[in-house]
Amino acid sequence: MYDFIHDLDDYFCETYENYDKLVLLPGYKMPVMQATKVLENGRTYAYTLPSSTLKLANQEKKTEILAAAKERMVDLTFSFSFRTHSLFSQLRTKLAKYSFHKMFAKMRARYNVSDEEMLSQMDVLPEIWKGICSGKYLPTKNFIFTFALVAQISMDDTKILLQLADCAFDFRHVKDVVISYLLGTKVYNPNMIERALAEYKVGNLFFKKETAES
Repeated sequence: MYDFIHDLDDYFCETYENYDKLVLLPGYKMPVMQATKVLENGRTYAYTLPSSTLKLANQEKKTEILAAAKERMVDLTFSFSFRTHSLFSQLRTKLAKYSFHKMFAKMRARYNVSDEEMLSQMDVLPEIWKGICSGKYLPTKNFIFTFALVAQISMDDTKILLQLADCAFDFRHVKDVVISYLLGTKVYNPNMIERALAEYKVGNLFFKKETAES
């Protein structure tokens, strides 16, 4: 099997944006954020470097710092309860041209995945699945992430579903970085997914145990 963890590590170092946590890691060297430039008129202009200067990829000892970061990782992004749309909200989404449940139906058809297939691989109660498909329940971010990997949908289509659910990738969260890597590089093999999630201690998704550890 292709060993992709090194590639994932490089992607994480380039992408992860929770700088408040990064700067506290052992071995992290705080970069100089202030710089000056002499303008054509001879005046000295002082400016602050962009926050991307703090990225782990810019650290000389990024491998050691990343190892320390992995030891401290804990996934606290719980979302196992599904909120119900209000009656007015359900009516509004049914009448809307673009809504999550309508696009969700199109995605399932586009990628040729059946409800039975999804329920066999996702740890979701049938009534919850039906409620999300009909627009009764609001999907969670973890639900969308799991569906995207199981149905093997593209990064662009995942972003559409997230937007319709009023959320988006947030690279301040380890989970979002890892999921974006898997989708962006089209890593859909269950064993590789399981390995990536374990490496970065990502949990609380809706995989059944035989597909990947939840």
